[in-house]
Amino acid sequence: MPLEFAPTRIALVVSLLVALGYLWYAEGRGRWVALVEDRLLYGVPWGTLVTVAILVAFYAVVQGGVRSWSEPLTLPFITWSYFYPTGLFTAGFAHGTPGHLASNTAGTLALAPIAEYAWGHYPPSSDRRTRTDGGSNVAADGEGTSLLARPWVRAVVVFPAALLVAAVLTAVFALGPGLGFSGAVFAIAGFAVVSYPLTTVVAVVVTTALQTLYQALTQPVVRETLEVGPPSPPGWAGVGFQAHLLGFLLGVLVGIALLRRRGRSPAGDRVFVGVVLFGMAQSLWLLVLTGDDVFYLYQGAGIVMLLALAVATTVAVAGSDRPIPPTFSRLSRRVPSREQLARGWLLVLAVVFLVGIVGAFLDDFSPVLTIAPLAVVVALLALPALPAVVPDRWLSSPVSRRGVAVGCLLAFTVVVVAPSVPLNLLVVGDDAVPGDGEVEVGGYAVTYEQNATAGQTPVIDPGPIPDPELDDDEEDDSEPDELEDAADDPFATQQSGVIVVNDDREIWTVGVRDSLLEHDREATVVVGGIGWQETVAVSRSGWDVIGNESSYAVDLETGADAVDADGGEAVRSFASEPIEAEVRVDGHTIAIEPGDGAGDAFELRVVADGEVVGTADIPAVNETATVGDLEFDTEAVGDVDRLYASADATDTEALIAERETDG
Repeated sequence: MPLEFAPTRIALVVSLLVALGYLWYAEGRGRWVALVEDRLLYGVPWGTLVTVAILVAFYAVVQGGVRSWSEPLTLPFITWSYFYPTGLFTAGFAHGTPGHLASNTAGTLALAPIAEYAWGHYPPSSDRRTRTDGGSNVAADGEGTSLLARPWVRAVVVFPAALLVAAVLTAVFALGPGLGFSGAVFAIAGFAVVSYPLTTVVAVVVTTALQTLYQALTQPVVRETLEVGPPSPPGWAGVGFQAHLLGFLLGVLVGIALLRRRGRSPAGDRVFVGVVLFGMAQSLWLLVLTGDDVFYLYQGAGIVMLLALAVATTVAVAGSDRPIPPTFSRLSRRVPSREQLARGWLLVLAVVFLVGIVGAFLDDFSPVLTIAPLAVVVALLALPALPAVVPDRWLSSPVSRRGVAVGCLLAFTVVVVAPSVPLNLLVVGDDAVPGDGEVEVGGYAVTYEQNATAGQTPVIDPGPIPDPELDDDEEDDSEPDELEDAADDPFATQQSGVIVVNDDREIWTVGVRDSLLEHDREATVVVGGIGWQETVAVSRSGWDVIGNESSYAVDLETGADAVDADGGEAVRSFASEPIEAEVRVDGHTIAIEPGDGAGDAFELRVVADGEVVGTADIPAVNETATVGDLEFDTEAVGDVDRLYASADATDTEALIAERETDG
């Protein structure tokens, strides 16, 4: 941060301390502690603070944030596959950027104290008058002698452990590669919203305030220009909506269990409003489907899902415990009994399930991605009929309205989890590195390639996924057969950019998209593992050929100081084919192609009457080169280097190409 902005940051910190001090003393000093000290040890949410400390320490130490705070190591900590345990157990704690870490810690600081207060540091049966010695003796009835009943253990061990378990679960069952604590944050929110609905809604505002404060502290002054950025997907396409929804459902179910255990039941209207407002504000309604550079956001269906979730949660928390009325048993004996109707309904569902399986194969739908959700939906529809056909000894009591709502939440949780299982059973083949210009660092292979087929393949073949924009009787003849075959396989996608492969960790990913590298010209990829990391510097150089595409090359550089110009030896990873200019000079065709070695060297190739006249390096600025009857010179026009060609016989000069520049 520039030095001249330091006074602004100091003034901001002082103002914040003065404001908090005024609130503390003007509103009765210790009144805030008195509100929570019956549930929290010394009125402090120790578990929340311990959890945030773990997240920050993991980012700073394990991910190398101390070495490079803005560019941490992330690749080895992502959930690439179920066959890579390290990623499964670390993805929930790791973060990609300082902003990512700040966002999740802000949510934790705002929401986790509510959940921690609902959980309580003191066992529910303990009497505050018996709490002495910092909670080492918490109950006269002897409950406090249990290790797990001790307030300090509940505060700094049990509660943080529960949050970390939520982080692992949401990472393990995430839909594809994931990173971050946000799944656990949504689990905290789900737990909090069923315990204290309106307080949770207020905490959402607090989360926004904390994020704004962080941004103001890190960037007191923001300077932007009218610069057009590279093509990029919409912001909502990169949100782990499925992990968020899963975390919220897990938190709601745990919260409902705790409420039932303690005999509490918040007002239903407050629960409904809390779930809806939280879901709207935190985009719990997100339903996203991505394709090849096409992104679908199903807003209408997402809102319907959120409202249905709010109703089910409300009934599960505050609904009636009365059993479902045996309506069918009251009918005439001529009408089928309740049990007969239930069996008939289950038979219909079984037929629908079988028809769905057959239809998935006949219509070329993905069998794995179709059968699992279909099975869960059928099971959900079968729930109301189960009490009539399940033997009485299997049920301790009739199913209540609240029990049905809880069953719906459980079934919905399974629906959310089911698609993630086949999509995470991925492996990387032995020959998964595209091209032949890679550099190897500690088991990683880094290369640049255009239209490379993804190297991760599923253990279970999910089958083809049809294009939703085509009718059943239509065929797409716009692509070659090999691309059509790749499109039929959801994992055989064509991707371009800086590709990182590590078959030991089941990693095959695009570290830098080709469009971003084309815009920025330079990028870095951080590879490594626990205890080590190394940076691979990526640079693109090229010429925009008039009337045609760019002729460009991509170089990679490794070494401890790879981000510096003198870091290590550069390797030419990719070189495009020769690109011909549209213009002809004195009957000559001019093409530009990258040179053999790494760097900015590019060659001119002049062709006349189908034969190569000669080649030469593109001259430096204010210098010339001659190939046959043509003379080439490079001129700096503003910030752009332009290459011109002229012929003495015609006394003409033509613009051939311009050097690529940032942006």
